[in-house]
Amino acid sequence: VIHYSTDYVFDGSKAGAYGEEDAPAPINVYGRSKLAGERALADAGCPYLVFRTSWVYGPSGQNFLLTMLKLARERKELKIVDDQFGAPTPAWAIAEATADAIAQLSVKGRLDRDRFREMSGIYHMTASGRTSWHGFAVEILRGQEGVAALRPIPSAEYPSPARRPKNSVLDNGKLNQRFGISLPDWNTGLQKCLQEIGKDRNSA
Repeated sequence: VIHYSTDYVFDGSKAGAYGEEDAPAPINVYGRSKLAGERALADAGCPYLVFRTSWVYGPSGQNFLLTMLKLARERKELKIVDDQFGAPTPAWAIAEATADAIAQLSVKGRLDRDRFREMSGIYHMTASGRTSWHGFAVEILRGQEGVAALRPIPSAEYPSPARRPKNSVLDNGKLNQRFGISLPDWNTGLQKCLQEIGKDRNSA
């Protein structure tokens, strides 16, 4: 089984990046539910990989990137939280990294169960680097004309039903050491996604 989990299993109080060995301490229901899923899978006894990722976005669906592109054309100013830090991770990078991991666990196109069991466990799988939601928004809109002004604000000025960790940067060293997999820098991934969105709009 391959299962995707989240940076929100941590409370965000650590100064540096979280490793797989750090004790989870989720501060919202989403984080607690994902942690419960991780533990249920580990208890099931089957070979498994849990990939914790963060701030996922892409050229379709509902996500922060598309929301910013839409609202920036509709409003004069956008207030964006600037004291929560993470690594925006494009869905395509997660898909490619997952496919790479599966290929390494396969022999002649079939999964090697023993190899899979040997490599079973939790791995962090995010883009490299870190930024805030405000920093992410700045790069999304960089170079575009006629868009909303961005104003950085603290979390306290953006009331939300759910608490969110201030720091959810994950250390991807284990994924690189065991599989040789590294995802691109978050801004590099963003530029590729923006280019894809531009091509889709031009073709439409």
